[in-house]
Amino acid sequence: MKKNKLITAVLITTIAAGSVSANVYAKAYSLSQNKVSTTTKIGTGSTPSLAEGEAMTVDAAVARAIERSTTIKTYEDNIEITEDNLDDVRVERLDATEWNEINSYAISYKKLELQKEDYKDKIEAEKQTIRYNIENYFSTILYMQDYLAIYDEILDVAARSLEVTKKQYELGMISQNEYDQAVNEYNEKVTSKTTAENSISSSYTALNTLLDYNVAATYPVTLDDEETGESIVVYEPVDKTTLATAVALATSSSNITIKSLERNVEIAQYTVDTYSDLYSNDSEIEKTAALYTATSSLNNTKLSYEASVKTLYQNILENEDSYNDLNNQLTTLQNTMSIYEKQYELGQITELALDSYKLEEKQLVLSIQNTVNTHYFYMQQYENPNLL
Repeated sequence: MKKNKLITAVLITTIAAGSVSANVYAKAYSLSQNKVSTTTKIGTGSTPSLAEGEAMTVDAAVARAIERSTTIKTYEDNIEITEDNLDDVRVERLDATEWNEINSYAISYKKLELQKEDYKDKIEAEKQTIRYNIENYFSTILYMQDYLAIYDEILDVAARSLEVTKKQYELGMISQNEYDQAVNEYNEKVTSKTTAENSISSSYTALNTLLDYNVAATYPVTLDDEETGESIVVYEPVDKTTLATAVALATSSSNITIKSLERNVEIAQYTVDTYSDLYSNDSEIEKTAALYTATSSLNNTKLSYEASVKTLYQNILENEDSYNDLNNQLTTLQNTMSIYEKQYELGQITELALDSYKLEEKQLVLSIQNTVNTHYFYMQQYENPNLL
């Protein structure tokens, strides 16, 4: 199951507020899509039992998703199977008399021990991914609902603006190309409603699949913390001294992918260390080559994660620049709104112009929220390499 569809939010924001750079948000989508939860199942047909006016919280959704996760259940089953296999190998090793057999059982036992630890790590990483995905689905649903709440106003202003543009074209005041561009922009706003509705629908489908509900079920959701009542999605600028720490974290054993590869190296090293010219049946060259392959895979993966973190860091900085720009635009607009209202009263600007300024204010607020959402999920990945 992929992470939430931030790209749709990007499209809507770009349509709703032309001053927002889509490039900043497009990167959020590419990064937010690359973490996969392997939990896949079809909803049971049930729907959430919520009291009237109650919204599903992130904690409640996470608890249910973890409880219903087939992926976590599979890992737990695999741990039990591995423990049984460990018992079998332990017994077989005690009965073995030949050096070759004893060494083979020792290697098998070590592999099984590390495999068991791998499954435990994957359970914890899956829980982290589940929370990340649920927060993403919730934020997409809420953002798109906020967009749809002002959609009629967006379309009304767009239609009136297009009518003015049409008259300008008929009077020869603008070119055919300028008029065609205005028509295209209007049509984009018309279709943006469908885009938003589809995004909400797909987010609910993914969420319900994760929670084992009827895939068509819809219900209120909230990002507010159950204890504080405040949104868990907050904007906290990145500490610009933490890049080296973030890289070190992503390339350390805190990253379960790195940890798993380190275990592969450990096994390969163990087989080399226990090799005997006198008793081993296989080739020392093969064991050494296997160690080289495991080590190279570990080192290459570390380099890949280092590059990913550095790219993510740049995306965070760009996002913060966009956040500051949008807030400056909003402040400037709010400070001059009273002037626009006075100009309208004096007949110096049209009602359409005033309505456009008021709509722009709402769009900027929405765009800022989208930036905050994107930043929040960037920071989740920056601080937790298991979400990269």
